[in-house]
Amino acid sequence: MTVLVVGAAGQLGREVCRVAAARGEVVGLDRAALDVTDADAVRAAVSAHRPSVIVNGAAWTDVDGCELDPDCADLVNARAVGHLAEAAGAVDAHLVQVSTDFVFDGSPIDGELVPYPEDHPTFPLNAYGASKLAGEAAAGPAATVVRTTWLQPADGPGMVGRILAGLAGDGPVELLGDRRACPTFIADLVPVLLRLADERVPGVVHAVNEGPASWADVGRVVADAVGADPTRVVAVDEADLGPPRPARRPAWSALDCTVLRDLGHEPLRHHRDAVAATVARLAG
Repeated sequence: MTVLVVGAAGQLGREVCRVAAARGEVVGLDRAALDVTDADAVRAAVSAHRPSVIVNGAAWTDVDGCELDPDCADLVNARAVGHLAEAAGAVDAHLVQVSTDFVFDGSPIDGELVPYPEDHPTFPLNAYGASKLAGEAAAGPAATVVRTTWLQPADGPGMVGRILAGLAGDGPVELLGDRRACPTFIADLVPVLLRLADERVPGVVHAVNEGPASWADVGRVVADAVGADPTRVVAVDEADLGPPRPARRPAWSALDCTVLRDLGHEPLRHHRDAVAATVARLAG
């Protein structure tokens, strides 16, 4: 099986390339090697490599940038996905499109804040979420569309490293406490992406580490892991950190992995366990 990874220089793309290389042939194309907004270039690349699977790690994830330039957001996050889907169909490749929790608006379900299942109605609050939702449609019904949240790198410090740096100093460590989702670690996500690709699972699948949390909650988990006083982590509201940002963000966007369970897949580990493992890696 040949896996073509688009956006191979990003955090997700690098890990997909690394893990897939142990399973077979991998072709990683970064932005310099393939402009996904160029339909002719996409067709040529896919025709040349004839992959079995295409994993799209290319996206414009600057939420505020997308709000200020929704046309560009649509070009990169939606129309480019259509180019990939068309090219994949021409060589019978299976497309895996990575999407986001920002397709939801944070509203309760029947009055309760519970994780959203795959079939819950979408309602993006910002241009980024709207463009990613359009990208889901552009991927087509045969593609695997994987929604995930708050991705943390497999080969870098990420938010856990920033929290560790804050705890190494003196005084309080201020972290957002008014937005909650499921922190998801790329090292746990990528094997799921590749298994779904192997199985050619069609439709939307949520894949996140278990356990909704704010970044302040994560900060306290990090503090516990290193023996620091968790009360040094102070939860703050986004409004306290400066002027309003261009894009609205949902205060709640936790995802429920209903389809993964129905498929018989093991759930991704709890984010607390992933945080502890990341602390150990960074400390080592």
